[in-house]
Amino acid sequence: MFRIIGVTYVFTSNYGSCFQAYALQQTLNRMTVSSDTVDYKVLPISKCPGYPVSKEAGIKSKIKKQVRIITRRQFVAFEKNYMKYAPFYPVSDFERLNDIADAFVCGSDIVWNPKFNHDLKSYYLDFAKKYAFSYAASFGKSDIEESKLSEIGDLIGRLDAISVREKRSAQIAEQCTQKTDIRVVVDPVLLLNQDQWNQIAEKDNPFGKYIFVYSVSTTPLFQRFVEKLSRQTGLKVIRSGGNSGAVIKHRILKVQTPQRWLQQMRDAEYVVTDSFHGSVFSTIFRKNFFSIVDGDPKEGYNVRMNDFLNGIGQEGRIYSDIPETIDCSPIDYSETSEILRKQIEQSYDYIKENIEAAYQQKKAAEKTER
Repeated sequence: MFRIIGVTYVFTSNYGSCFQAYALQQTLNRMTVSSDTVDYKVLPISKCPGYPVSKEAGIKSKIKKQVRIITRRQFVAFEKNYMKYAPFYPVSDFERLNDIADAFVCGSDIVWNPKFNHDLKSYYLDFAKKYAFSYAASFGKSDIEESKLSEIGDLIGRLDAISVREKRSAQIAEQCTQKTDIRVVVDPVLLLNQDQWNQIAEKDNPFGKYIFVYSVSTTPLFQRFVEKLSRQTGLKVIRSGGNSGAVIKHRILKVQTPQRWLQQMRDAEYVVTDSFHGSVFSTIFRKNFFSIVDGDPKEGYNVRMNDFLNGIGQEGRIYSDIPETIDCSPIDYSETSEILRKQIEQSYDYIKENIEAAYQQKKAAEKTER
């Protein structure tokens, strides 16, 4: 058995983080290398002793913390039933993982964003002494502070292979490492097809016809767009909060289980979202969707969503204002499907190349030890 340990965000109340971790695990565990099967587990960094704890003060922070505690409950059963984790070693003792792993991978998600990774070097696999590569890692922003570029460059420059999720992340990685062989690959959720997601989605649709609204933050523009689409189509709105639950009109949106969220996305007549993964799943299920960016995309607002939709020929689904009449005609996915097919194929090739390289490194090390 060829053992791989991955580093990404887990134990969150964010559907994108939850599903990308699941998708990469499913993809790797279905692979083989030579005559060995692959055994992939996720390193649960955020639950390991010594993980930095954010200091929160004030009533607003306390409320957010309580909301996170409540919404987390919806994800626990999914994680227990579908995810496999590496040992919960202390953060300061991650080097011990080299004794049980043959290779390491970091990503996907915005694991290289200093705002979210607590400047923890483990997200860059600094402890790895075996073959180490990234898959669809992201900075999640258009620029990195000049003061951090050198340190981040040294960390990711140690990796045996680097792949990122967006063109802008590739440019940043090239800038801080001076490497020109950075690969851009698809988010892990795209490695699983619609049928594979349906295997874990709830089967029933108790809601009838509806507009599915998935928001990680609710702005006046977003809300007005949803209200206009509902009036124009005559359809009711089903909302789902993201992260710790989006707030609308002083009301916290209900957070569903991951399985129910997939069903709500799959069976919707229309989808309105301000989320990167909301946009990605809309394409997986071939929905008629609207991606709301509250700010000029050219200025770097939601660089992940913009890069993705521009890269598959669906830049017309990005809305930064509200048109007089919203175009509700069905989306032509023929060209998009072909673009995605090629991107997914290239992403699989990248994974296979690196698993094979890691396997050969392991075999070479075993020969040396004899």
